[in-house]
Amino acid sequence: MIIIISSNHYPDDERIYHRQIKSLTIQKKEILYITRSSSKINLTNRFINHKNFDLPLSTFIKVCKKLIKKEKSINFVQIHETNLLPLFKYIKLFRSFVKTIYDVHEDMDSLYRTFSERNIFIKEISIFLRRKQENYYMKYVDNIILANPQLNQEPYSKYNINKLISENFPEKKYIFENFQNITRPISIVYHGHLAPERGLSDLIQAMGLVLEKYPKAKLVILGSFRTTSFKNKINSLVSSVSKKNIIIKNQIPYDQVWEILRNSSIGVIPFRKNPLTDNNTPTKLFEMMASGLAIVSSDLRPIRYFVEDTIYWSQPSNPNSIAKNILASINDENVNSKINKNLELIKLKYNWEKIEGSYTSIFN
Repeated sequence: MIIIISSNHYPDDERIYHRQIKSLTIQKKEILYITRSSSKINLTNRFINHKNFDLPLSTFIKVCKKLIKKEKSINFVQIHETNLLPLFKYIKLFRSFVKTIYDVHEDMDSLYRTFSERNIFIKEISIFLRRKQENYYMKYVDNIILANPQLNQEPYSKYNINKLISENFPEKKYIFENFQNITRPISIVYHGHLAPERGLSDLIQAMGLVLEKYPKAKLVILGSFRTTSFKNKINSLVSSVSKKNIIIKNQIPYDQVWEILRNSSIGVIPFRKNPLTDNNTPTKLFEMMASGLAIVSSDLRPIRYFVEDTIYWSQPSNPNSIAKNILASINDENVNSKINKNLELIKLKYNWEKIEGSYTSIFN
């Protein structure tokens, strides 16, 4: 029995469910999947027993402990958030043989430095306390999974624990082989979290400049807003540029995102430079590459680690630079060469099948 627990992600999260859990079910592993979400989706099937709870975190952890204690044949427990680490201590106290796996999706220190509105002194004190708490529970961790190479450098390099770097690469089945055989209008897409650090206001301003040259161009923004105040700000900005040409859609199931990507011609990653974007690789990079899109991206270290000359690089927080590179991608006679190189990178290196075995071997 494998227990996989998540407290902050949608049940059908692409990393947790669509890649990791599905790969384990192919090997006919029995999985108890426990999630904390307001979603009503139920992912129970022959191999997965999915239990979802819409509860405060402290109550959710108590429920998890009861479910763990109830199971008599647990071999592995994998968690996906730092706040679930106390479960490992609980497990090791009465079943020391159970293997514990800590999947670190993002650099938590960077997240806090980016999103916290507290003064820098209070912010760094809070980060110190978080690290101290995490460090206390690491003695109960058998394996660490890291989502990108940057995380292996700091702060997890100091731990003498088995580590695996498992990036958010897409499955090969999503590679868009026939992009050159269809005619796509100028359709620009951004998908993912909708928040200030993502540079969405910069992208919308850039779209205003693009529309001066190409009045029929479209921009689709797909995702969920982090705050109502930012949603209102973006809707106001869209109204001032063009509600006809800029469409905002709510988050949709992962499988449906690919159709929107394939119907687009340009993918944009307009991130601003901050601790979060300078330490975490955006999953959308690989999804845009696999979908045969020309890609305009802010010039940031985690993105340059994977690609170099196949992207149109823009300056972070610079709408003029974003617009210039969108226009460059539209007018570049060699754009298909860049797209083909990206597709080859996905086929040969940046696909889930390439790293899937490293992940599933932990459970053997």
